[in-house]
Amino acid sequence: MVRFYGLRQNRLARLEQASVSRVPKPDDVVWIDLFEPSPEDKQAVETLLGLEIPTRQEMAEIEESARLYEENGALVMTAVVICGAGEGRPFRTQVTFVLTRTHLVSLRYADPAPFRTFEARFQRQPEVYVTSDRIFVSLLESIVERAADVLELVAADLNEVSTRLFIEEEPQHRRSKSIEDELQALIRRLGRKNMMVSILRESLLSLSRLVPFLRQGAGDWLTNGNPARLKQLDRDLRSLTAYEGQLSSEIVYLHDATLGLINLDQNRIIKVFSVAAVLFLPPTVVGTIYGMNFESMPELKWFFGYPFALGLMILSAVLPYHWFKRKGWL
Repeated sequence: MVRFYGLRQNRLARLEQASVSRVPKPDDVVWIDLFEPSPEDKQAVETLLGLEIPTRQEMAEIEESARLYEENGALVMTAVVICGAGEGRPFRTQVTFVLTRTHLVSLRYADPAPFRTFEARFQRQPEVYVTSDRIFVSLLESIVERAADVLELVAADLNEVSTRLFIEEEPQHRRSKSIEDELQALIRRLGRKNMMVSILRESLLSLSRLVPFLRQGAGDWLTNGNPARLKQLDRDLRSLTAYEGQLSSEIVYLHDATLGLINLDQNRIIKVFSVAAVLFLPPTVVGTIYGMNFESMPELKWFFGYPFALGLMILSAVLPYHWFKRKGWL
């Protein structure tokens, strides 16, 4: 799908297009949004602007030279953007921007929330977004704002996990199995947050490289206060990167703490079995001794032999129990 945006009465508006073969004139277009384009869509845009648009395989390359370069007077920039964070199924997607003095081309194979946010924003104030660099900087701001929002959601979720682990009192009647299941659910929850933060880390890294490249490559033709906005974006990216590092450390700590609580709960179960084995060991010894029916054993014909053996087994179990209680092992 390809969407064309141009100026109508000095206001940004979406242009109607009947088919790929009937595209607007270059002078009528400011922003071209390629969303899951077909080969015909890409070919039509390349012919319209005289630019070469990267393939999907080229967009996935991780070298900086493949993501940020200049070709025929156009700046080609690829950024990593997070998708699906609101639905709890985060994944990364690459978005490529081709920026010239008069045109902006965005190429994407997913629908990140910042694009929907920007479209709603420019519909409210279409007279503000009248140049390609203005549109591009505004899109970058939407991407950074979305990254900040997701980081805030992760921080709030981690605060809930911390409260659950360290502040809320555990009811005494709760079964150990239910506690272990809940802790395992917390580990999966932390795993999803770690996945989200990992994608955001890659996104912020790509943007922190893109913004200086843009400022250097297009510094002489940026308009409408965009250099100052890019400088502010650079500062925002540095602060978000530091905040992301703090959240990553907190996730690691909470993960280790959760595993520690699971181990403590399992050790408590093993402790119960160990104590039970020790308590039943002396009675077992007594029962084994009096189960050896040798003729020379005096207690075999004793009238009180059976009650004596039972009492001795009970006493041999009670004495270790009280000893453990006195030592604080139970």
